[in-house]
Amino acid sequence: MGKKITLLEARQRLGVSRVTMTRVVKEGGLPLYENPLDRRQKLVDEDDLAAAREPRRIGAQEKKLAA
Repeated sequence: MGKKITLLEARQRLGVSRVTMTRVVKEGGLPLYENPLDRRQKLVDEDDLAAAREPRRIGAQEKKLAA
């Protein structure tokens, strides 16, 4: 496991809006961790963030929609 960073820092690294980051988290693309010192603050793992940036293969059904 890599270093944990705040959602704000993760958003800045990805260059995405708050709405986009929320969508990525809800779709299961980025697991959240609770900050043990401040339970209100959510953290992400740097390794998970790097994996979220990787391109994903489009499934056969999605290819038909994209064409």
